[in-house]
Amino acid sequence: MKTKIGVLVSLAIIQLITAASLQAQELKLGELKLMYTEDEIPIRYDGSLSTIRKDGEMHFFHSFGCRLQTSETRRSRHSWHKGTPDDPLKCHVASKTEDEFWDYNGYYGDLAEEGIWILGMYQCPGGDILAITHAELNAGVGKRIERKEQRFALGLGYSTDGGATWTYCGEIVRPADDRQNVGGGAYILRGEYIYVYFNDAIPAATRGRGTKVHCVARAKLDTVIRAAAQHKVTTWHKYADGKWETPGLSGKPGDDIIPRIVGGEDLHADAAYCVPLGKYLLAVQTHAAGKLFLFASTDGVNWLHETTIDEIRNNNGAIQPYSAFVDFDGPSDDCHTVDEDFFIYFPRKGPDHEYDLMFRRKITIE
Repeated sequence: MKTKIGVLVSLAIIQLITAASLQAQELKLGELKLMYTEDEIPIRYDGSLSTIRKDGEMHFFHSFGCRLQTSETRRSRHSWHKGTPDDPLKCHVASKTEDEFWDYNGYYGDLAEEGIWILGMYQCPGGDILAITHAELNAGVGKRIERKEQRFALGLGYSTDGGATWTYCGEIVRPADDRQNVGGGAYILRGEYIYVYFNDAIPAATRGRGTKVHCVARAKLDTVIRAAAQHKVTTWHKYADGKWETPGLSGKPGDDIIPRIVGGEDLHADAAYCVPLGKYLLAVQTHAAGKLFLFASTDGVNWLHETTIDEIRNNNGAIQPYSAFVDFDGPSDDCHTVDEDFFIYFPRKGPDHEYDLMFRRKITIE
């Protein structure tokens, strides 16, 4: 009996020491550094960078996402670059057009225009890659596109060749009012589940736009991977009314889980689990409020403001969406987990959406 009590006491002490150690950890921001000017950046920033470490080098993927009808050179293009912390897009690896890159797997053939962005990648245990996708869907007749009827959805893509080509598996989440730009791309792994974050909407009583809310949905990771390997999707559930019971495609909104700090918060975002902090981190932009926030959570649902990554003084309309957590020597090749030092890369876009600067900030945990 004394031995058992001694073991229990020892375990309790270890847990207390571990908890105290985690609480003692402090997040520190490095200097804000300009990486590329508008004339230097090799991409038109229109989505978060996805990362996969291959043969010791960090590769950065970007969905170009522009589908202007007037210029073939500006059409949707998907590209891989690789580089260093100080020059992340230094080497162009490959670019592909929409048709070369995507097999839409029978989806969206009846639309006048569709576009699928990859905003987050997870490297599966077997080496294949699962993608969190953002779809913008436009009805119309011929080349006449009805922008006012544009719809949005999150979905999944799957690649068996290291990200060179992809097959679309289907939709997993739509906002309750799917005219709301769903954003998306940020994901975390918690227990046996994968969580995704997105903009939802509480539908308006009239024909107006609904109230924007910031939400999360989840599904069991092993089930998601098995279905995606067959180019299918399983049912995801939104966190709503404090439960995980609302299907992602049900037309019902989720709970608003992101605190309002200045207004304008938006989930064109990225997330990661920080091992030394013992917390999940989520970078959230605020549109024209000119701030880029870092939120932290221990459970992926309850989020608190941790620090401010960037703040634009006397903002002239620039925004800071599309953050990316990047750990060049971290514990996961796809950067969904980071350690005691990592980077957050992000653009300042605007005041014209076509104008891009790329910045970074180093984060250290001490």
